Amino acid sequence: MASDYIEASSESISGVEREIQAAAEGYKTSLKRLENLIGEITSGDIQGDPANDLLNKFQAKQETFSKLAKTLDEAEEFMGGQGTKFNNMIGDLSAGMR
Repeated sequence: MASDYIEASSESISGVEREIQAAAEGYKTSLKRLENLIGEITSGDIQGDPANDLLNKFQAKQETFSKLAKTLDEAEEFMGGQGTKFNNMIGDLSAGMR
């Protein structure tokens, strides 16, 4: 059954921000490991055309990888801003009730 209200708290908004931050850090760490692995493989284990094909395919996706990292950074920044706005709104409401 759908709810007729949304419940939000400073803690829940901060929690979402932390989850996005963790996802962004995990993504960037994994991407760096993949970059290193591709570099190792194409400079040692695989040579010639297969190495060039693998490296070219990976490099062709670099823009997509970078855009995803940027999107995660922007999402984290957005949630931080939303947390600040939420806290300010609650502060303003509290001050108005006194």
